[in-house]
Amino acid sequence: MNKRSQRIFAGVLAVLVSIAMVGSAFIGYFIGGDTPSANPGAYNTAQAEAEYQDQKQRIDAMVQQAKVDPDNVQLQTALGNEYYDAAIKAQVAAPGEMQDNFKKAVEAYQQVLKTNKDPNIMVDMATSAFYSGDYDLAEKSYNEAIALQPDFINALFNYGIFLSQAKQDWAGALNQWQKALPLARNDQEKEEIQAMINMAQSQLQAKTTDGVSNPNLQKGE
Repeated sequence: MNKRSQRIFAGVLAVLVSIAMVGSAFIGYFIGGDTPSANPGAYNTAQAEAEYQDQKQRIDAMVQQAKVDPDNVQLQTALGNEYYDAAIKAQVAAPGEMQDNFKKAVEAYQQVLKTNKDPNIMVDMATSAFYSGDYDLAEKSYNEAIALQPDFINALFNYGIFLSQAKQDWAGALNQWQKALPLARNDQEKEEIQAMINMAQSQLQAKTTDGVSNPNLQKGE
């Protein structure tokens, strides 16, 4: 399991539980990628801003390298990951730049996918597209990744998050998480996916009994 998968999977449940408690907008944490993402909650604002500025300098240097060597798949992948992680940091350090970083991540991942149809990259691009507001591209990319690798837990789990938050499709999300559950790689993942399943089932039950879902779980604008 890659580093980002290890850290991100552990955070997603807490994020969604927080949504249920306070009904706030959020940037959730998904499974995917090859580099660790920063958790905004783990940093104070000053530290986050300093790290974000350092990351922007790294990105600027990589952009210059990419201009010289645009077909370098490894470089484009690393650039996409840097933009992705910068977008997460920007949630605290520079909220106005967050969406643009996700858009830049999408562009870098698209360069990679021209020659390397890697489901991991597809999932990272789909997640970036989700956060940049391109829901059509996000859904298309999740489905492509799952078509290539039907037992890819990262894709199933993340697609469930997308369906529940972007589409308010809790039945669809439940379906994805039920597929992901037997693929859990350890007890912690199994417990977290089961908790997501329970949340989806609660939402569906609320719709059945009340006619509407819990408004605290609606995606913030």
